[in-house]
Amino acid sequence: MAGRGRSAPQRGEVTGYLLKLIRESIPLTQEQLAADLGVDRATVQSWESGRRPFSAVPLGQAIAFRHMLGRRGANTTLLAALDDAAEADYILAAILDGQVDCCDINEQPLGWSVLTHRLTDLILWAVLGQTPTFARGLPVAHARRGPVAVGPALPADEQRAFFSRLHVLAERAAAGGDPSVLLHRQACFLAGMDPTRAAAGWLAQTTTRGRRAITFRTWSPLWPDARSVVTSLANQGDPEPLRDFLARAHPDDACERAALNYSAYWVGEVPYRQHDDTFMPAPLADWHGLVLFRHLAQRFDPTHPFVDLNVHNIWALLVVRRGLTLDNPAESRMLLERSTRLLDSDRISAQSRQELTSIVYSLRADGVTGTGTGR
Repeated sequence: MAGRGRSAPQRGEVTGYLLKLIRESIPLTQEQLAADLGVDRATVQSWESGRRPFSAVPLGQAIAFRHMLGRRGANTTLLAALDDAAEADYILAAILDGQVDCCDINEQPLGWSVLTHRLTDLILWAVLGQTPTFARGLPVAHARRGPVAVGPALPADEQRAFFSRLHVLAERAAAGGDPSVLLHRQACFLAGMDPTRAAAGWLAQTTTRGRRAITFRTWSPLWPDARSVVTSLANQGDPEPLRDFLARAHPDDACERAALNYSAYWVGEVPYRQHDDTFMPAPLADWHGLVLFRHLAQRFDPTHPFVDLNVHNIWALLVVRRGLTLDNPAESRMLLERSTRLLDSDRISAQSRQELTSIVYSLRADGVTGTGTGR
């Protein structure tokens, strides 16, 4: 697209902190890594602090660096996240350092491809200070001396600016004769992560304006847009729009396939990035479902803001991937125990209760038994 090759603001906080974790996973000091890479210690230090974005390193040199880190024994999970970390920095720069109120809306990288769980985690690592799911529980190579940063957290004023600028982007993306649906829904989804709950009223207005789009006869590009808005409202403390969406917005197989394809893509089972949402209603052919099965089962918690969505998705998943329960007995026992506990909760919808009852029946019919800790 025109303009994407222009010079743009750059940041390096997320990539830099990830590089620090990669170095420590080997483990190497900054001096040792600098010697291995053929640069001085100040260069490594500036990469890790984000002062000099690692994404500015020439591509060939960056590839050589990554192979060297792999040969030295760097954590493979962290290495695999480097590309997403660079994209997270690029998105943060475009939102925080760009002119979101007057820029060409098509130049916003938040609308260039469909977000994944890992990429979203990396963005929120900087904005909220929460460690990405994939990096939790990793061993620390050695104790650090003195006060050190525990993540790539942005200053408080930039954290506030991030969420307020998402509102601007979403409003602009929805306006005009050629609205950017992907940018709108992803800005709304990230805005829903605002821990101050300041987005609740604004998102409710967005839902009210688009209320007629909540009722679908089949999938359309507005389906994932509506889904993102109602999940954000659930994250802001109002689960009813999400429950309404689950009840009304799955009228045919195309919508059910969209829910599953999107969820599988979100957790990384679809191994390639999508540049728009049109992949969602396609046949279920490119993924197995085990990663999604585990992801959803681990989130069978009455306190989870998307618990009703998680229940519906795993119910739909087991309809089309019945063999998952037989092939993965440990995960199936965990799901049975969490399902029975969740049935005792008063924080799920009537629809979720019906779907949970069906899940429990199906698991028991397949011979899955719990450990006695469930009901």
